[in-house]
Amino acid sequence: MKATPARTRRWVTAALSVLALTAVAACGGNNGSGGSGSSGSADKADLTWSFWIAGSEDQAAWQKVADQAHTDHAGITVKLQGAPWDSYWSKIGTTLAGGKAPCIIGMQSLRMASYASAMLPLDDLMKKYGLKVEDFDKPIMDGLKADGKQIAIPYDSGPMVIFYNKDMFKAAGVADPKPGWTMDDFKAAAKKLTAAGKTGLVTTPGDLGTMSWVRTMTGAEPLSDGKLNFTDSKFEQGFSQYVDFVKTDKIAPQVPGGNPDFETQQFTGGKAAMQLNGPWSLIDTKGKVKFDLGIAPIPAGPDGSKTYTAGSGFGISRSCKTPDAAFQAIMSMTSEKPLTVLAQAGRAYPARTVAHPAWFTAAGIDGAKETIDYASENSIPLVTSKNWVQVADLLNRFGTQALNGEIPPEQALKTIQDQAGAGS
Repeated sequence: MKATPARTRRWVTAALSVLALTAVAACGGNNGSGGSGSSGSADKADLTWSFWIAGSEDQAAWQKVADQAHTDHAGITVKLQGAPWDSYWSKIGTTLAGGKAPCIIGMQSLRMASYASAMLPLDDLMKKYGLKVEDFDKPIMDGLKADGKQIAIPYDSGPMVIFYNKDMFKAAGVADPKPGWTMDDFKAAAKKLTAAGKTGLVTTPGDLGTMSWVRTMTGAEPLSDGKLNFTDSKFEQGFSQYVDFVKTDKIAPQVPGGNPDFETQQFTGGKAAMQLNGPWSLIDTKGKVKFDLGIAPIPAGPDGSKTYTAGSGFGISRSCKTPDAAFQAIMSMTSEKPLTVLAQAGRAYPARTVAHPAWFTAAGIDGAKETIDYASENSIPLVTSKNWVQVADLLNRFGTQALNGEIPPEQALKTIQDQAGAGS
């Protein structure tokens, strides 16, 4: 499959911006010592926060999170500026590379490696202001590190889990999946659920989902010593088994090109019984479906159920002149109150553990806590390379061809490795 010109331009812009970030880190900005050399009062500043925003309603909701900083610190104000998800990353890359980025930067764990060189390590500020690491889910705190340094403080997190249509399971006489179910259990259920134009599973070659399936089936990791590892025999084996869901087992439909919402549409429309997704989408998904929604851990392979955690948070650009004030704002924005509000609204599975009960109450799904706790215990952060934007784009292109039986899975992986491996 060939990338569309618009998508190619977005990737080239993002890639060029990322390449410039190393130079930015070397050319100046804050030296990363936790506030030394900063100007302005630590508790007085007008800050700008750059984040991904879907529209006016989204803007208003996230501005309330920003306003928590002013509530806690009368001299600090945070103004939110944003862009839609698809364009946010190229824009923030260009802004960071220019050395004039806003103080507070929204950062996602999967993309952080590409931008970390232009971000201020937060470890000294965490010690200075007493932020307790143990108050947050460990996998996402680790996932927002680069070279052992904390780059962002998370607001949401979550392990990848199975969303399933309980009505379809009941109608087919298939028992609800529970923690400990195996890959054999999953395939047997999916085959029984694939009938009358519906499928047991829907999947697309997204990076987080694909890596989670490969990891649970063979234990293979996408990187080895920081380098892309797609042609490793265990990774090839796991990816081939994943491709077989569509190609051989036929428990999932072929993946059409040009429809990024295909997976969600198939599941929420009742055409597929299962989908691998993250808890950050659960409450929103529940509001869209007309069936009884359940969740379960990813099925266990030879070494048990293994999944990945991802999430997002807030960091500070190296060009910020008031890092102490920015960090105080971030502490407020990731405190119990705003994260509880986000949880209640279904906008995030909170990274701060004290806010978890609010999310489970809002979700209102039997077994949700048992499933998320189990998945979290069997989860690690998906650590990515600096060129992961390119890797994810190539995986979507050639992974789709592999799933649809157009090219062998090992050829798809070798093509991705050859094109992106040298830059990992």
